[in-house]
Amino acid sequence: MKRTLHILASLCLAAVLIGVATACSKTEDDSAERWRTANDAAFAAIKRDAAYTEIKSPGHEGSIYYKELKKGTGTKPILFTSTVSLYARGRFVADYPDNKYIRQGAVFQSWQEADGVPFTTLVSSVGKVPKDYRAHILTNGVRVALQYMHEGDRWEVWVPYTLGLGENDGSLFVNVMPSSSATKIPAYSTLVFEIEVVGVHS
Repeated sequence: MKRTLHILASLCLAAVLIGVATACSKTEDDSAERWRTANDAAFAAIKRDAAYTEIKSPGHEGSIYYKELKKGTGTKPILFTSTVSLYARGRFVADYPDNKYIRQGAVFQSWQEADGVPFTTLVSSVGKVPKDYRAHILTNGVRVALQYMHEGDRWEVWVPYTLGLGENDGSLFVNVMPSSSATKIPAYSTLVFEIEVVGVHS
């Protein structure tokens, strides 16, 4: 009898745990779907905004949209093989459900003039797995934008997930948010970058 009760108790506990796990999974799926919907809507609004200009990706993964914040005086073109120095800052465009750190306008990574020397990189390396943690926020969409910029230009660039971190979460190498916050960029994120080119070296 005791053995039967023990088995029944174990089965009940297992059922409860499965129910909790299923509920948690459903909540996570719902949050992820709401996040994707909000990001897609934010990007769609920018596409309709006449203040932004479209640049199509040469690889046909979609388009980025940019707004010129400052026009530089440089004339040297930035090529796929060029080396550039820049300052940049990446921000979220929506609020992730039940996450107080992933909010619209929150900066997930940045390096600015006040942080020290600019970040220097090959344009061809942008969007690849970085050796330098700071390169993490430079997506394929940023690589596309750079090839239309000149020294001194400062742009606001909107990057869809197809030219960003894609359908998977992206881990941050260094998190500028509080250490207790999530250290990832969620899948299907539209990301907005402010980029300033301060040097074109080749």
